[in-house]
This record gives sequence, structure tokens and C-alpha cells, in this order.
Amino acid sequence: MQIVSKGLTFTYNKKSDFKKTALSGVDVTINEGEFFGIVGETGSGKSTFIQHLNGLIRVQDGSLTVGEYNLNPTDKNGKKQLKKQLKELRYKVGMVFQYPEYQLFAETVFDDVAFGLKNFHPELSSSEVALKVQKALEVVGLDYDAVKNKSPFELSGGQKRRVALAGILVSEPEILVLDEPVAGLDPVGKKRLMSLLHTLHDTGVVKTIIIVSHDMDEISENVTRVALFRDGKAVKVCTPKELFSKNDDSADRLGLPVTAYVQKELEKIGVQIDTDYKSKDFIEKIIEKYKSLNK
Repeated sequence: MQIVSKGLTFTYNKKSDFKKTALSGVDVTINEGEFFGIVGETGSGKSTFIQHLNGLIRVQDGSLTVGEYNLNPTDKNGKKQLKKQLKELRYKVGMVFQYPEYQLFAETVFDDVAFGLKNFHPELSSSEVALKVQKALEVVGLDYDAVKNKSPFELSGGQKRRVALAGILVSEPEILVLDEPVAGLDPVGKKRLMSLLHTLHDTGVVKTIIIVSHDMDEISENVTRVALFRDGKAVKVCTPKELFSKNDDSADRLGLPVTAYVQKELEKIGVQIDTDYKSKDFIEKIIEKYKSLNK
């Protein structure tokens, strides 16, 4: 499902003296199959934008479509729409908020993962639910028999996050949206979770993945394209290479990935490196440059 936002505008407390415009004419297209990044300073509109994608926040002005779903509350004739579609939309667009492990609540891992599925599909039998829960837990790398009857609060931080992710994946969404997916995890936990997301994406378990992040290394290493939000607008939609290039200071307020920083330092001593800022590519280019300079 392709996501198309045109002129999307949203104001909190619109009719009060405390109104605040969070989105101001956002134009963004996210194609089906992308691993897409969203970056920007705190208050730039990132979270407000992603909450529009499954109807948690309703469209006020502008337009937003997700696949065949028009998220505007009324059609061109002023007739109310969307309400009946919301349940189906939220089944297809999974939302994982920052620190999702804090949203675990059930007595067992099984019940936590099964909760959303039962809500979306009350017609499923208990055996059908069990099969889907087992599949979801195994997809995120957890042993079903070992964890299903445990309290979620007995698990490690990384395991809790996987359980929370399983609770979204059990509904088999086409789009997965994650707000700061590796926040609070140690380096090993970060690497494992991002590897899991790529596996989900590469194997087609989830067609489209969207991550919001303040970590520019995470963005440079993982996404195919990125939207830079500033003051409620998507001021740039491009590849990470374009965002972090030496001729573009759009991302300076956010900092740079380590590879971009090292590249700039090398340029100061006359060493030019053309890289996409992924660590693997950067290391290969450094080795190539070293060999060429030492012939």
C-alpha cells in the first residue's frame, strides 16, 4: 500500500487560545516496499504525522491516502466516511510506539500477543488464535513453548520489546510504523532488533517499514529514503546519501552519522571518499582509497 500525503495540516486545540500547528502542508509519498525513515528535531511534527497513518489522529486539512483508504473524514460531497474503515486500516497498519514494552499488560505473554488479534478477529477459534500467536512469537525469535505462559515482566528488555512487536505482527500488517524502535536498548539489543526488522522486510512478512529516529547512524545504515521534518513540514525527502552529503547542510541540526563525520574530517586533509554512509560501504571505500594511495 502506497502512502500519499498532500498538504496535510493539523492543529492541536484548534478552537482554543492554546492552539498549536503541528503539521503545516506536509507532502510525502512512501512507496510500497520501502524501508523509510523519518527524522527531525523534537516538535517538528514527526509523531503527529505517523499517528495519522492509521487514523489515531484524524485528518483536519489536506489529504492522506494509505493504499485504497482515504483518511479524510468526509468525501468530496461532504459525506462522512472512514469510521467503518478504521478497524480494517489499523489491522493493516501496525503502530509500535517508543518503549512498547511499557504497554504490556496481560498476565502472560500469550494473552498479551493474542489481545489485538482477538479484537480484530473475534470469529477466530482458540486453536486458530494459538497458531497465529505461536507464529508471531517465532517470527520475532522467541521460543513459543518457553515464553507463552510467562509473565511479560519476567523477560529481559529486549525480549519484552519482541513480545510487543509480536503483538502487532500477529495481525499480519502490511505496513509497520515504529517510533524510535531501538531507544533504550544496549548496542547488542539495537543490532538484533534492526536485524529482525530487515528480516521481516526482506522476507515479505511486512511489506513496508517506517521508522522514526533521532539516531543518524540508524538512519544511514538502514533506510532507503528519509523525510526530514522541520517546523511541521517535510522539508526534504531523499536518500540518506543526499541528506548527509557534504553539499547539503539540511541535517546539520540533527548531527551526522559517524561515517559522514569521518568523511568530512578526511576531506580536511585532502582525502575524498564517495560513500552512501553505510558502514560497510564506507569501510570498503576507505580500503580502496588506501590501496590507491599506496601503489
